[in-house]
Amino acid sequence: MKRIIGSKFNSIFRCVDMLCFNLGNDTQDEKGDIYPEYSFHVQTSWRFVKRNEILLASRDIYLPQDEALDNGDYDYDEQSTQKEITATSSIFDVAMHDFKKHFENATVKSFDISPLGDLRIDFTNGVYFETFTPSARKCEEWRFLPPGEEDHFVVFDV
Repeated sequence: MKRIIGSKFNSIFRCVDMLCFNLGNDTQDEKGDIYPEYSFHVQTSWRFVKRNEILLASRDIYLPQDEALDNGDYDYDEQSTQKEITATSSIFDVAMHDFKKHFENATVKSFDISPLGDLRIDFTNGVYFETFTPSARKCEEWRFLPPGEEDHFVVFDV
């Protein structure tokens, strides 16, 4: 994972409630498909923070941007299939479209993986990304997908 040092923020998106957090330049495979250089698939609690302010967090996937719609019946999964922003879009779905603006000219400064499996990535602009292992039971929390490699770094691969 040391190779992510110096990488720029690329993008984020979600697959249902899993965060796909991407770093580095886009690369093209032999089929012509374009992929980010590095990718993290995060299935645990996470957040992006800057100066004691949460920019975006895992719970934002489950909350509609319109608080009036937050009545317990909100279907975050159904909303993830929408191509355009609507009143029923989640906080995450709205934020992901221009989230890159928080990372202009920023690169990965450092990272740390705690003994509990928590990940922290610090950027040169003061933003950091962190995950939280929410259970004593070991299960997959997140994985790092290096480019062109079939073996992934998985926390916790049980």
